[in-house]
Amino acid sequence: RATRALAGMSCAYVAPTNGPLALLMCRYLAVFPWTLKGRLRGESDDEVIHTLLPPEEAEWLLSQNTQRPIAVLSRVRCMLHLALTGSGTSLPVPMSTHIQMCNRLYDLECVVGICNRILGSPIPPTYTRMTSRLLFLYLLALPFALLGFGISPVSAVLTTAMTTYVLVGIDEIGIEVEHPFPLLPMQQMSTIAQEGVMGQVQMMKSMPKL
Repeated sequence: RATRALAGMSCAYVAPTNGPLALLMCRYLAVFPWTLKGRLRGESDDEVIHTLLPPEEAEWLLSQNTQRPIAVLSRVRCMLHLALTGSGTSLPVPMSTHIQMCNRLYDLECVVGICNRILGSPIPPTYTRMTSRLLFLYLLALPFALLGFGISPVSAVLTTAMTTYVLVGIDEIGIEVEHPFPLLPMQQMSTIAQEGVMGQVQMMKSMPKL
């Protein structure tokens, strides 16, 4: 949503006076979700960067040693500053519009920060191993405890099987929650974000002139 909103404001407020700057900003916003996906999954995003960005901009982004999502947002921030100050051929955007665009950029930075926090602070392996061992011991002792209460062997087996299915499933879900990014449909999410940016550009181009 933040990429689409920022692209829409770029098309509405920057493009009328500086079309190339607004287009370049939208290109970077379309690249952003793919670089975030590459960062979180450890996948290559070089092809997308070469496809969406001009050669000089693509080479710059690929050469950055920092996280590419942060580099993308830094580049967009520089373009926002240029849009605020204007140039010899373009007028500056109003300060209120600039503040709104910076707020949307801040939202994207928060997304990167939260994802990095999840990626960089998983549950300690010792805790996971200990809970798995305790679960194994509990399920191992459960049928004997049920038999001790006078429950029939068939009922003890069925109860233990159902309990095992539920508790092991919860434990597996907990392990997967530690690393959610391989399970999330990030390919589809990145595609939707890119299409949202492209949709804003196409919509502004097709609008009748006032």
